[in-house]
Amino acid sequence: MKNIPLTEVDKKMRSKEMFLKDLEKLKRKLQSIYNNINIDDIINKLLYYYEAGLVSINQSSIQLIISAHLKSLGYRVFVEYETKGRLLDIYAVRETDIGIEVEYGYVPTFNAIVAEEYLKSRLALKILRYSNLCSKFYIAVPSFYMPPIPTELLEDHKDEKSIRKIIRLVRKYHKVNDITSNDVKLAKVDGIVNVNISNLKVNFIDKYTYIKLENLYR
Repeated sequence: MKNIPLTEVDKKMRSKEMFLKDLEKLKRKLQSIYNNINIDDIINKLLYYYEAGLVSINQSSIQLIISAHLKSLGYRVFVEYETKGRLLDIYAVRETDIGIEVEYGYVPTFNAIVAEEYLKSRLALKILRYSNLCSKFYIAVPSFYMPPIPTELLEDHKDEKSIRKIIRLVRKYHKVNDITSNDVKLAKVDGIVNVNISNLKVNFIDKYTYIKLENLYR
């Protein structure tokens, strides 16, 4: 008996089922750690954006793990949070608000021999677009990845030379026209969020500790 090829609808349905199965598996693990914490709202939102083709299981896994962690600390947490016409991967509010963008370190094959510079460019673009939408801003990464955040964006004061350098870096790999010198001046990074996807540990690392670690890493 011949195998009947899957239709595009069948493929999408199977992909959705696998995505939901993975998140439900994560949910059970997280609830065993965080005393049956309710994260159904997070899963439903991620599923909606997965069906729209806007998130992957890699990104969503980190979003779900961080969301559970922040909820356990008393934060109100939202994923794919729309504000000022842009979507933040994670937005959380307690006494103050936190914005988090997930970065997994993926490099397209056509940028393979300029991987570090390409990743710096993508990180810079995320920081310029999203860091001013919240009081504190973090880049979230899996525990096996040290993100190459441009040094200029870790500085409190950015001179004209640094501003021009960052804009050139972003535009070298991304066709964008919504980034201004003022975005660079106001950009901030409060640190990174290190996420171990296997044991579900979440560690917020401030930017000064990140700088020390990054110097050792390089």
